[in-house]
Amino acid sequence: MDNSRFTHYPTGITPPRPATTTSSALAMGGVGMIVGGSASAAANIRRLNSGEIEKSEAVKNVIRDSAGAGIATAAATAVVGALRLGGLLSVVGLLTTATATKYLYDTAFEPKPAPATVKPETKKAPAAKKVAKPANRTKPKAKAKAKPASKAKPAAEKEV
Repeated sequence: MDNSRFTHYPTGITPPRPATTTSSALAMGGVGMIVGGSASAAANIRRLNSGEIEKSEAVKNVIRDSAGAGIATAAATAVVGALRLGGLLSVVGLLTTATATKYLYDTAFEPKPAPATVKPETKKAPAAKKVAKPANRTKPKAKAKAKPASKAKPAAEKEV
């Protein structure tokens, strides 16, 4: 009996994989939210204990940062999965896409600082030039010169 008709040789073309990027991207987004939220919570607890921020602001920061990390992780996973990158390219793709997404997210949802109030400048009178005082025209008093010790006579000899 001839079994050659049942032998299958690979053709060199890989059959397409089913697209599972959506479920894996959502799962990785959840992991990104957990990791980003815990990192943000640690930083905000430190700032809360030092008195830099209030409790409500710390909670807002943690929610905003965890959502940003989750979105960035999900986007990076979806892009790398759609491009079917493998090995080192997948790591580079994840880092690049996640960084760019988180940067855009932070730029869009960053709390805006209060506008600085500009104080009108008050014009100061120009500083008056200092006039040099004229030199003192009186002669300085002459100092009494002390006689050198060799020429001075001892006080005991004068009385005699």
